[in-house]
Amino acid sequence: MQDKVCSVLVLDGRGDLSSLKQNLGGVTGTVKTCGEAAHYLQKANPPHLVFTDTAMPDGTWHDVLKLAAKAPRPVNVIVVARDANFRLYIEAREQGAFDLIATSSSRPLVVEALEGAAADVVQRREVHELLMLG
Repeated sequence: MQDKVCSVLVLDGRGDLSSLKQNLGGVTGTVKTCGEAAHYLQKANPPHLVFTDTAMPDGTWHDVLKLAAKAPRPVNVIVVARDANFRLYIEAREQGAFDLIATSSSRPLVVEALEGAAADVVQRREVHELLMLG
């Protein structure tokens, strides 16, 4: 049986990201630091998706990607930038982020990113489970 897709927001709290939260719907948790994100990502069943701000008091989106890479099950990370930035998008993708969205992104774009990331991570987890059994 497929798990319900859950997500965590890693946001520094300096900006108004309430519209992003509304667009995401069922968020498991919201944290303000990489250390708090690590708590979620070290669980046996970590969140499927992590939406991370570009900078937090104790690190950056790079650190969140490293934490996600060490999670016991696959996790997709989506970087949340204040503004659309193509250079940051390319860098984030090259470093392993699933996507980058701007806080000003329209609801359809956020939903598209969310659905794509969710479908991808569910498939990756199914493959991971098969490999663990084999």
